[in-house]
Amino acid sequence: MNRQEAITDLVAEILDGTQLDLKVDSYTLSEDLETRTVNIRCEVHDVKSGAKQVIQGSGVGLIDSFFDGFFNLYSNDYPSLKTIRFADFSIKAKIETGKNFLSDSAAEVTLRVANSDGHEFPFTEVSQSITASSIHTVLMAGEFFCNSERAVKVIYKALQHARDNKRPDSVTRYTQQLTTLVHATSYSEVIEQIKRDSLG
Repeated sequence: MNRQEAITDLVAEILDGTQLDLKVDSYTLSEDLETRTVNIRCEVHDVKSGAKQVIQGSGVGLIDSFFDGFFNLYSNDYPSLKTIRFADFSIKAKIETGKNFLSDSAAEVTLRVANSDGHEFPFTEVSQSITASSIHTVLMAGEFFCNSERAVKVIYKALQHARDNKRPDSVTRYTQQLTTLVHATSYSEVIEQIKRDSLG
């Protein structure tokens, strides 16, 4: 199991079905070819609660515009989004999946995202729609970092409680979990937000 899989499994265990899990319902795109500005409006819903959101953004391309919308919607609640950057983006045709003229071949879209410590995490989607796959990889990346941050908050508070109640076994376990999680998210940003929240 690689580091990313270990983090994903641990986050799922900690959040226990409450993690951010968005599904794209529809999207509209417009692009000004002269200014190279892309505007996107994407309607999504939370798989568990059914709550609907609109992610709306603009940028110099599809990836940039969709992340702009995701960032604007979630960065206040998840400050670690401010510390990530896109390291690489690639599209690979899966010609063997096509029929007739092969124009219906699937494409493999991979987005690599680096956090503030330089750790890179790949997110891949394969489908016949390059646009849909591109949107989904950004969504997967955003969810990964948001959910990792939420898990850090849960474990940090549990660790503080275990220390206050002098429970060394729990302190050891929570410290190990925190060590795994901080590979994904900015520990300092999250802890600062916890302190701000505790002050009201």
